[in-house]
Amino acid sequence: MTTTTAPAAMDELHLRAGGRTIRCLSVGEGRPLLLCHGFLSSAEEFGGRFIELAAYRRLIIPDLPGNGESSPLAGRHTVEAMAAALESLLNRLDIDEFDVAGLCLGASVACALVERCGERVDRVVLHTPLLAPALVRRFYREQVRLLTLPPLWQAVIALSRSRLVSDLYKRYVIVEGDVDRQTAQANFDNQRRAHPRAAREWLRDGSGYGGLQALERRDGQTLVIVAEQDRIVDVQQLRRLIAGRPNIHLYVDGEQGHGWNSAAVHRQLGVMREFFAERS
Repeated sequence: MTTTTAPAAMDELHLRAGGRTIRCLSVGEGRPLLLCHGFLSSAEEFGGRFIELAAYRRLIIPDLPGNGESSPLAGRHTVEAMAAALESLLNRLDIDEFDVAGLCLGASVACALVERCGERVDRVVLHTPLLAPALVRRFYREQVRLLTLPPLWQAVIALSRSRLVSDLYKRYVIVEGDVDRQTAQANFDNQRRAHPRAAREWLRDGSGYGGLQALERRDGQTLVIVAEQDRIVDVQQLRRLIAGRPNIHLYVDGEQGHGWNSAAVHRQLGVMREFFAERS
């Protein structure tokens, strides 16, 4: 294991876990909180925005396999395989009990980790999550199915290297809403360095993963944060599916789309602080 100092007073770690190198950031003290970033992302994008949580938790923020500076897996990048890699990371860090949070496609990995680790996990936060195929709007499901076909995927990779094409797609197809310049640049940098095979395999498997079932089977508390204007997640259907489940708490941000800006982060941090401050 090697350790260097990263910006924002974070420790940067490169560890061998499960036969592969995983890079992660760590900051704060207290009960560990593992953060799983979203598609084509890295530790900085999720962890940097929510670093204030380090006042309450020890944040463990990995680059998921095939993303950022973490090595891709030798096999397929299924949700379960990526969760297994994170379990190896936690064992490498001698972490037994912990909380976990997942963003967008990273929520599927977080849910799979909950399934693997059972009572080791207490509180779970899922941000704009893809929790079940029925909760992903049909237009987006069809995009994933078509664009991840091998011939088309090569074109997707080529076009993703263009900042103009990337910005237009996110604004008019994903309709992610207002995103600050720093986040937009970080997102573009991350998608350029993501491993193409890992990205395709994770997207295909993660968008069809039934993470909601894992939440329904557990007794621990879960906070789900969604955006009212999300064009990917069917918020109304999610409301119906989790109605009557006292251990699943839903926060709907009425001012935001699937993307997020500084104002949204400020609103959502308050909700997460209250959630983590509650006694289990």
